[in-house]
Amino acid sequence: MSTPSEEGAANLGFAGQQVVLEPLLAWLPSGARVLLSADRFYPSAGLFGWLQARGWSDRLRLKSNVLTDTGQGDETTTGALAHGVTERYFTGVRLFAQGVITNLGILHEDGHPEPWIIAMDAAPTRASVLDDAARWAIEPMFSDVKGRGFDLEDSQLQHAERLERLVLIMALAMYWCVRAGRDEGLNDPTPLEKKSRRRTTPRIGASGNSIVAWSRGSRAACAV
Repeated sequence: MSTPSEEGAANLGFAGQQVVLEPLLAWLPSGARVLLSADRFYPSAGLFGWLQARGWSDRLRLKSNVLTDTGQGDETTTGALAHGVTERYFTGVRLFAQGVITNLGILHEDGHPEPWIIAMDAAPTRASVLDDAARWAIEPMFSDVKGRGFDLEDSQLQHAERLERLVLIMALAMYWCVRAGRDEGLNDPTPLEKKSRRRTTPRIGASGNSIVAWSRGSRAACAV
């Protein structure tokens, strides 16, 4: 989830990540295929090892200061590999001082200030890099639950049962809001909504054998 050299409020460290991940093992059905997609604040050597031990797939976005050895020269950083290129792909690269082995995909699209630097267990291609776009589907939900919506972090509830009830109420409220907004958009669309319906949306992204959910960046099923 971030490089191991940085610590801060956004970096839980692997111990904190493990507390969140371990309970998921009991929730998953036998044989479920899982892909973990994480933002660039989070990747760590401990997380890579945990994922590999359990056979989970991954698309983990990296910062530009991660130590990297591609086997094609001296050690460098992910930022140096991404500098001045539009696309670049590596297999069997070593990350961090601990020597985590993974594949690496770099994609810098027009209009984006920074490149995507994605560590992955799959063959590195443009499509597998764009698998990370599936993560965007949950970002609006985070905003709705937090400061742009229900302000969950300001509840200051201490008891787990009370927090669970609040989250349930919020989930029902969010469903109602989305359903009401959808119905209004269908039955009484604004001029902008009418215009967007006439525009076709190109779909790009994951290859047919990807396990990522259908989105603009992919086209298969995700078991996360």
